Amino acid sequence: MRGCFGSFILAEKHTVMNFDPENKVVQLCAKGMQAEAEGNIAEATDCFKKAWEAATNDFERFTAAHYRARNQPDPQVTLQWNLAALKYADAIKSDELKTHYPSLYLNIGKSYETLNDLPSAAKYYQLASESAVHLPDNGYGKMLKAGINEGLKRAGLKGYYNTTIDDLINNWCDRKDLRPLSLVLPTYLQNLGTGEDINKLITALSFLSATRCLNAEEQGKIEEVIAELAR
Repeated sequence: MRGCFGSFILAEKHTVMNFDPENKVVQLCAKGMQAEAEGNIAEATDCFKKAWEAATNDFERFTAAHYRARNQPDPQVTLQWNLAALKYADAIKSDELKTHYPSLYLNIGKSYETLNDLPSAAKYYQLASESAVHLPDNGYGKMLKAGINEGLKRAGLKGYYNTTIDDLINNWCDRKDLRPLSLVLPTYLQNLGTGEDINKLITALSFLSATRCLNAEEQGKIEEVIAELAR
């Protein structure tokens, strides 16, 4: 798909980890993230390395491995650290980590994709999609779902798409029509085809239809899509 879709950026570098701020490993990772935000990649990498060296249990190893995967010059090393993060997360066996699995799987899928191993990428993108039900309904969750959806498509899996909506969005991109784009594009990108996601898309399209900001042809297409999705 052309237009706005071509500029979409995957979320593999934006995982949020809400853990004990007093933990030494967490503190080192937070310090590394601050250094990275300031553009000091070498300092960030050193902090993540120290976090890994300081880790003494599966939780700390999981946390440190997640960050060790960042900014690696060798994609094979990135994959190894992402797989290590998943291994230690599995060892923890805690329901509290369910919200982190979509990101873990997405990271691994992207690593395999970078290494041109699309079958393995597809496997982990699918796992990310299946675990996305545990994501929070906030900006972070929406960002990850959008990344998963795009990953599924690139790996040759269906993901979620609607050809009519695709064409409409491309037209709006071409003419820089920001109002319909702002109402529909975010919800469409994060749609993984679940009943909840479809209902959110219907709501967004219905609101757009109610604004009557489109020409007659596009207005008709929106109403047809709403009726199709609501069946």
